[in-house]
Amino acid sequence: MSGQGDDKETIKAAPKDDNETIREPDRKNLIVVAIDFGTTYSGFAYCKLKDYEVYKEACKKGVESVDLPIYSQIWNDESSRREQAPTCVLFDQDGIFHSFGFEAVNFFYNNAETIDFTEWYYFEHFKMMLYNEKDQLTEKTDLEESVMIGNKARRKKMKAMFVFAAVLRHFKELLLNRRANETSSIDEGDIDWVITVPAIWDLKARTFMRDAAKEAGIPINQLKLALEPEVASIHCRRVPVSVQTLNDGKKTIAKMTIGSKYIVLDQGGGTTDIAVHEITGENTLKEIHYACGGHWGGKTVNEAFYRFLIDVFGENVVDKIKQEKPSAYFKLLHNFEETKKCFDEEKLKDGEGKSKVIIPIEWIQYFEKSNIVALKESVKKSNFKGRVKIVVDKMRIKNNLFRTFFDYAIENIIAELNKLVQKEELRDVKTLLVVGGHSESPVLINALYENLPNFDIVVPKQPSLAILKGAVLYGFEPETITSRVMQYTYGIAMQRPFIPGVDPYSKRNSLVNGLVDNVFDKHTERGQTVKAGEFLKEHEYVPARQEQMAVRFKFYATQNKNPKYVTDEGCSCIGTLYFELSGGMKSNKEMKLKINPSGTQIVAVVTEKDNGHETEGFFCLLD
Repeated sequence: MSGQGDDKETIKAAPKDDNETIREPDRKNLIVVAIDFGTTYSGFAYCKLKDYEVYKEACKKGVESVDLPIYSQIWNDESSRREQAPTCVLFDQDGIFHSFGFEAVNFFYNNAETIDFTEWYYFEHFKMMLYNEKDQLTEKTDLEESVMIGNKARRKKMKAMFVFAAVLRHFKELLLNRRANETSSIDEGDIDWVITVPAIWDLKARTFMRDAAKEAGIPINQLKLALEPEVASIHCRRVPVSVQTLNDGKKTIAKMTIGSKYIVLDQGGGTTDIAVHEITGENTLKEIHYACGGHWGGKTVNEAFYRFLIDVFGENVVDKIKQEKPSAYFKLLHNFEETKKCFDEEKLKDGEGKSKVIIPIEWIQYFEKSNIVALKESVKKSNFKGRVKIVVDKMRIKNNLFRTFFDYAIENIIAELNKLVQKEELRDVKTLLVVGGHSESPVLINALYENLPNFDIVVPKQPSLAILKGAVLYGFEPETITSRVMQYTYGIAMQRPFIPGVDPYSKRNSLVNGLVDNVFDKHTERGQTVKAGEFLKEHEYVPARQEQMAVRFKFYATQNKNPKYVTDEGCSCIGTLYFELSGGMKSNKEMKLKINPSGTQIVAVVTEKDNGHETEGFFCLLD
């Protein structure tokens, strides 16, 4: 098939820069560093190649008790030490990085009386913008401050790329400083980096994260992106694998046989990622259904509580506290988070019992300044009469009302799982592996048992760390994933001659240089299985003008299996590919383009027909 390449050159050329040259590191010093950049919590861990090789050799010999030495960054809270920190970052009034995690949270709360934070920048849960704003995502996309006041014009903003890169750079500096204090030195060229991303993210969001890593000083040729459900599978398979029932009735994962299938439910703070895997070998697996899910993570519980606060206090009071007392605003949300973590099976059974959330005094003061009645009297006369009670600085919420904060997430998760298991090709799947930070919620697990009674539900120890530890293994064993299923139909925007019976007659009235414009030239189809490392069939194109010395392709994605035009509903431009051509002004400019969509990033190669010259390229975000 022949088509016409776009001759616009607004995207920077893709040729490799100094950071992207192929390296040959001293492999004996190699370490793999994995970063789990989560919506609510983040962390990083690493493992040395020599330790991995000892572990691998022990596994070959059948030693089941050996553990892979994975060293996690430890984050210090005021009262504990944890392997993950809140995904919160603070910049000062000049936009300079100040702190991350517990340090940012504690500094923000503990200095509210002495520092005017209205000029500072505080971000939390900001990873969700890569999912919520995926259609508008570019290198220049702004990130709004987390304390979003009602007047949009007054909300402070930073470039999202700058914020993400600042966090990744902070992780990199912590890692290098930690390694510098250890006995063995390490060169930055000896590090392989792995950053986890949700499987339901589109290519644009993944490209954004890759570009943020590059901005943070992580060389692209030393970086892998890893899909969160996949690396969770890798970790849990080492715990070993087939479902067994222990004496206490709990499930664990033991040795699964080749051909065994299971669903992975990655229930994070922001998104729910659902994947279906099949065991293909001792240490390999393949994806057998494209990833699905949505914005149903633990954060939706907090969002339901936020709507409840508006009902109790009024939107004007909430907005004023956000603007004038942001630390009090976040303090209440964090108090709720602590109560949410303690909402266990005992509270589920006791619907008439109460759960307690401590209210910062500023909330009560601001409410009573704006209303003629006390807060406790207002609640008594509201729709929450008998279900919510204010006692001094405490809000006591009946458990059956508190349970409703979980409804949105659970209803959507159960609906998606039921839709999935009804598919003919998945009817024999009866194992559900639950991982991610929000998988520790008794409310979620109880709902899964109630709604999927025929399933073996498996929750590994420390499910919130399964992704981080699996990502370390993936860094050593990327070949573990043997094939993936296309989540989208991908194609190129091109021009071609009018085809009677294919193109509607109306297209004759909008020809460009005698050709039908905006044709969707399909390269992959949603639901198509692609083997790891496989390049698909080449497509032929010609530039718009003979004298062109470079060509840019616009790539589109859609969930429609057979789109005709890139202007069809549901089609969106996800980025561009730019290639410089090697031939002279008068050379034959026909070219072949092939893509390899089997990885977490799509790789493309252009071959010039005139001289056989090949150029490899990666996607660039729109500017």
